[in-house]
Amino acid sequence: MKREKRRKIRNNTLHIFVVYTLSIMFISIFLITFLTIKNQCSKLKNDIIELKKATTINTSIVKKLQSNKNFFSSEQYISSQVKDIMVAIAPEPEIINMKNE
Repeated sequence: MKREKRRKIRNNTLHIFVVYTLSIMFISIFLITFLTIKNQCSKLKNDIIELKKATTINTSIVKKLQSNKNFFSSEQYISSQVKDIMVAIAPEPEIINMKNE
């Protein structure tokens, strides 16, 4: 009878140890997974914020370049830059007197 009791106590102790070990492992895996997902979410939020900032900056650069393009391709700018170099040459009229003799 004592042997059976010892064996039962030993099996019960082994069962408690296995359950305890498995529960610790499960909780550890769960917490590691949870923290990993939380860190990834935080990283993605920061990436989204950085992309929004970059988009705003690039949009302002594009608007500035479009404004410069409109200014530099305008007739007024081109004529002011080329005014000294190009001179419009119009033929001078000549007066020819013809006398009938």
